[in-house]
Amino acid sequence: MSSLLPDGVQAMKFRVTYLWFGLPVLIVVLWFLAFYIPVSSFVNKQRNELSTAQRTRETVDKSVKDLLEIRKRDAQARSSLDGMSRNMPMYYRFPSVIKMLAESGKKEGIIFETLNSMVLPNDSQQASSLIKPAIDMELKGKFLDIGKFLEGVEKQKGYKRIVGGKILYADKDYPVLTGKFLVEFRAWKED
Repeated sequence: MSSLLPDGVQAMKFRVTYLWFGLPVLIVVLWFLAFYIPVSSFVNKQRNELSTAQRTRETVDKSVKDLLEIRKRDAQARSSLDGMSRNMPMYYRFPSVIKMLAESGKKEGIIFETLNSMVLPNDSQQASSLIKPAIDMELKGKFLDIGKFLEGVEKQKGYKRIVGGKILYADKDYPVLTGKFLVEFRAWKED
């Protein structure tokens, strides 16, 4: 089949068709090269910077949270230490604690047979600035009077615990009982 149009016209139509189809493709390629690739690389660069900034922010937030937690624990420890230091005498002032115990015992009607002070050995976990003075006492008195006296001992500065105790009675001395107690205290060492 031969074409009815001359060869020159047919070639010109073919060129116009190339022009109409080739020109948009050329514009898309040029737009892709001139605008899309640079903008896309800029957007990717911005995304990377944003993700880096977010990771940095998360790290900083975690660090701030940890720091606030440490400060909170430090404040609690300081307030606990302040409360503890107010309730513990210095070791060189411990004789006044013994004197107060003896006076309060006499007020309760207690007679002291012996009243000895000693220092108990420190635990391995105990702070080196603390010392454990103890009072070994043997006393006589009525049962309720001894009980009131021991309640008073618990209120003394630096009181920790009663390590051991015995209450004995003799038929000839009854209502008066004999008690033997070892009371442990806490005190600050002198520096």
